Amino acid sequence: MNLFNLKKKPKDERIENTKNKIYKESYFFIMVICFISIGVKYYLYGNIPKPVITELLVIFLSSLYYVIRTVCLGIYMDEIEVHDRKNKLSMSTKNIIIGVVFGVVMAISFGLKSSIKYGNNGNRLWYFIIVFIASIMIYCPFFIAFIAIGDIAARKASKKITQKHENE
Repeated sequence: MNLFNLKKKPKDERIENTKNKIYKESYFFIMVICFISIGVKYYLYGNIPKPVITELLVIFLSSLYYVIRTVCLGIYMDEIEVHDRKNKLSMSTKNIIIGVVFGVVMAISFGLKSSIKYGNNGNRLWYFIIVFIASIMIYCPFFIAFIAIGDIAARKASKKITQKHENE
């Protein structure tokens, strides 16, 4: 009885690539559903984080799993090299832009929230400007550093694993 067929069967590369494309599409579809669900729940329940914890966990943990898996397989650096060859902006530049965008979005949301909550009719603009500038100075460097440090660590680990596989 052959319960666990450990023999490697020949695989058709076209079928494998098609299956990988389907998996990628289903992952994207699940992410879109999670983001729509988060939007609907915020609209229905207000700004309460408890109803969206499951969706946030799905988004965060699946992304974390993908990064860890690509680093452990040693293909993270290969993906970056392919990306940098195909696109005008390098991955490092995109990471900086993403960090700045997250920081600006967060600064705008904090600025709007404080100006609406604490500002009177005459000084709402000043509340927004002060909180916006302070948030930019705090969150942009934080997100840039967070993303850059994660990327550098993943690159080093992936390079180390790739060199280990080459030496074997």
